[in-house]
Amino acid sequence: MMICFTMSACRQNSYLIAGLFVGVTLSLFISSLENTCGGPTINLSAEFAEDYVDEYEPRINLAGKPQKAKKTPQALVRPRYYSTELGIREKLFVAVLSSQETINSRGVALNKTVAHLVDKIMYFIDAPGPQKLNLSMSGIVGFTDTRKLLKPFHVLKYVADNYLDEYDFFFIVKDSTYVKARTLYEVAQGISVSQEVHSGSEKEDDHTAFCTLDAGLLLSNSVLRKVHASLDWCVKNAFSESDTDNVGRCILHATDIPCQDTVQGLSLLTHKTKEPFNLDAELKILAKQPTVDRIISMYPVPEPAAVYSFHAYFSKVALTGIQLDVASRRSAVINMSYIAPGGRSGVAWPVGAPPGNKPISRFDVLRWDYFTLSHLYPESDFGNLKELVGADKQDIEYVLNATIAWVNTRYEGLLEYKHLVNGYRRFDPSRGLDYKLDLAFRDTTNGHEIHKRLEVSKPLGRIEVVPVPYVTENTRVSLVLPVTLETKSMVAQFIHQYNSICMEKKEKTFLMLVLMYDPRHPGKGTKDDTFLELKQTAVSLSDRHKRDGGKIAWVSVKLPESQQSAHVTKGLLDFAAADLAMRKLPSDSLVFFVRPNAELRQDLINRVRMNTIQHVQAFSPIPFSEFHPDIVYSSDFPRPAELDINKIYGHYDSLDTAFISFYASDYLRARKAIENQLPMIRTDKDLNALVTIASIKKSDNATFDLLKSLAENTLYGLFVRASDVHMLRAVEPGLRLRHLSLDCTSSGSASEISLHMLNACAKKRANNLGSRSALARLLLEYQLTPAA
Repeated sequence: MMICFTMSACRQNSYLIAGLFVGVTLSLFISSLENTCGGPTINLSAEFAEDYVDEYEPRINLAGKPQKAKKTPQALVRPRYYSTELGIREKLFVAVLSSQETINSRGVALNKTVAHLVDKIMYFIDAPGPQKLNLSMSGIVGFTDTRKLLKPFHVLKYVADNYLDEYDFFFIVKDSTYVKARTLYEVAQGISVSQEVHSGSEKEDDHTAFCTLDAGLLLSNSVLRKVHASLDWCVKNAFSESDTDNVGRCILHATDIPCQDTVQGLSLLTHKTKEPFNLDAELKILAKQPTVDRIISMYPVPEPAAVYSFHAYFSKVALTGIQLDVASRRSAVINMSYIAPGGRSGVAWPVGAPPGNKPISRFDVLRWDYFTLSHLYPESDFGNLKELVGADKQDIEYVLNATIAWVNTRYEGLLEYKHLVNGYRRFDPSRGLDYKLDLAFRDTTNGHEIHKRLEVSKPLGRIEVVPVPYVTENTRVSLVLPVTLETKSMVAQFIHQYNSICMEKKEKTFLMLVLMYDPRHPGKGTKDDTFLELKQTAVSLSDRHKRDGGKIAWVSVKLPESQQSAHVTKGLLDFAAADLAMRKLPSDSLVFFVRPNAELRQDLINRVRMNTIQHVQAFSPIPFSEFHPDIVYSSDFPRPAELDINKIYGHYDSLDTAFISFYASDYLRARKAIENQLPMIRTDKDLNALVTIASIKKSDNATFDLLKSLAENTLYGLFVRASDVHMLRAVEPGLRLRHLSLDCTSSGSASEISLHMLNACAKKRANNLGSRSALARLLLEYQLTPAA
């Protein structure tokens, strides 16, 4: 508050003082008013908040969250074939109603005249009783329900249950009818699968909507599907004695489609034979019919021999038509001859040239290459453009000049060539070079430009069919595994691996162990038999997989005395193992020699089957060998359970020729060729002859070089030096070897061949120690380590 000390000062500021007084009074009044109204407002808001519900306010329900799926989604398993996934079906299925009495006569006649012309044919009879059918013909189905009235419905149900998703059209007929299958198949191919088809070729009278079953009924997939859903009604309402009426009524009820003799402009014609049946008379009637080539069936044909006669007649008619067509086309081609560039005479289209390629699938479509007079597009799968030079340019210029010459001859000079618009070229290995040329011509009569497309063919010369050996993945493979005392523990692991890879998966294989007994240890037949555990394991696994054909057998070999065995190289002992094993196997057996340090894989067995061809080829895979574990592995990089192909862990050992596959007959033929140099081992006593062979001197004769090669390369050397079959040698990723320490020392005096073997052994051992980088690192660590 302002205080005036003098009257004059207060008078001068009276307006200011009055304004301050009024402002302070109003502010005090408004403040008290807010305090008075503030309380009720807050209380009303609280009451309103309790009653007010906002329906748009989001609510989060966390009860029972997160929820688990009621049904675990299954992984999508795609079909094996594209046709299955895309719903692509075969065209025609033929169902024949037959009986036990007529299947051996009429059924066989139909099978021989129809089966090779349709996609599938099956025969339906009453189930055989005590008398079994003596037929090698497949596709016979027997029904235990012998009621003749229901037999057609059993056929419809069986076909729909088993083949509805595999065929577009179904033709149902009796075995008393001759079916002209080629014409029937052509009619089925001309009908769209999107249309419902209930068609036949003859009706019993003009007042019925049912086509006779004797002449045959053609049903589409969609119609049979509807009939299958109405079979219960059909069986309950099968009150007629005629199969035609019962089946026709069933189809009409299920589809509301009466039987028609024409589908999409294609007619199903039939021929009804006269009674009594006379073959000669029927043939004469057929010869006078102008529509004989469009007949699809004839009925009734009671004699099976008449079926063959009708088939021969129609085949002759078709052959005559084809010959007339070929003759007319040939004359038309020859009449369009012209003079090609260079003075050579030619024809518009090569006579007898095979037709163009018709791709079976999208993977078989041949590529058309676009070209101009200067470039070719594309150059290859990895390029876009190639300049047209050399033979390609000469060939295209020749084809272009020949085409222009033909046009000048054909149009008698009325067209004048201007330029090439488009050019396409395709190479068909079964036909030759095909061209499509878009050429621009000037019409000399009016000066207009005209474009014409012409097709040109340059066929290949005389085509020769080269025979190719046949191989299959179903061949049984006999694995032969030599076993010594040193490798006994590894062989036990190999047998368990063989059980899981081959026996458990029911592979067509057989394992033979060649047990080589050291004379210094307990031999076969004793209770302390060195290989007793291996034999027990083999017997146990063979008994377990006896039904699947899996078996593990063995043959025992007793090595020479210890003082003599030092002179026998291990390479020559492989021939002893092979000779004795071949005596236990058939001559057509596929044999695969293996070693116990190998890791078996299923794809390896399959490649052995495909790469080994009897009388043609033997197969020696190059294995991936593991380096020494102490060099390549460490605490940071432990040794893996399965050997991985990596240059750090191993390498493809081209010096290892121990693994080889061949046919027993090829081995015996090659073995017989060197029997004078290396006698055949038939018993244990023949092993003593290897001592003399291993001690041969270098100065003796050329036999030394042969035995040296055999001792080093074993069976591989035999096929290279003494066999006429081709030897395939290639790296094999499926063959992986664990590291096996080689003993390259000799006890006693060694022969020259043994010394050569020791040098080769030392080379292999050094080659399998480690990579050069690993060995260099090891050397540096050794040099930098201070001496103790």
